[in-house]
Amino acid sequence: MKNQKGIAIVVVVGLLLAVVAGSRSAWQLLGVGRGLVSPESYHLSAFVVLLATTFGQAVGWAAGGGIAYYVMTLLGFPRAFSTWQLALTIVYIGLGAFPLLVYHMLFGSPLLGLPREGLEGWLLANYPDAHWLLISLHPWVDGAVIPLGLVFLGLLWFTGDRPRRSRLVQTGLALALLGTSLAVALSLGIHSTIVHIKL
Repeated sequence: MKNQKGIAIVVVVGLLLAVVAGSRSAWQLLGVGRGLVSPESYHLSAFVVLLATTFGQAVGWAAGGGIAYYVMTLLGFPRAFSTWQLALTIVYIGLGAFPLLVYHMLFGSPLLGLPREGLEGWLLANYPDAHWLLISLHPWVDGAVIPLGLVFLGLLWFTGDRPRRSRLVQTGLALALLGTSLAVALSLGIHSTIVHIKL
């Protein structure tokens, strides 16, 4: 399983590097690390924070899955692979789709609904790389949770016992899990930046 995790880590870190490098001014607008690093390094601070959020969620998923499995067995569920599947599914949904849904319901709509006339044009004229991330890529990042979730849950539930023995299935699971964590981290960063911009 180490090789499978390694492949997933390299792919996700590479994607994050590409996104942050391609949208440096977005992180300047957000000011990640203000007071701790120079403004020229805000994108590096953003990379570190996004990376920590991505892998923090993955670690939370692994720990949460173990705790959920343990609690479920105490409640009478059998000590079987199907219980692991159910525990991992519950925690995956809790750490993947649920945070974005709650954010959109509680904060996203009211804050993003504030009058922002000219935001898109202002970004395009002054910060084209930020426009790429905050406007063009934004719906794709938020929507990525759905196909990634379908891949993850499909591999977990519809491949028999292959998640325990197939390197290909394990790699797919690791990529879907870390990809979901990356999408959630980027989505939170995008929403925070848009809310932070004062026009």
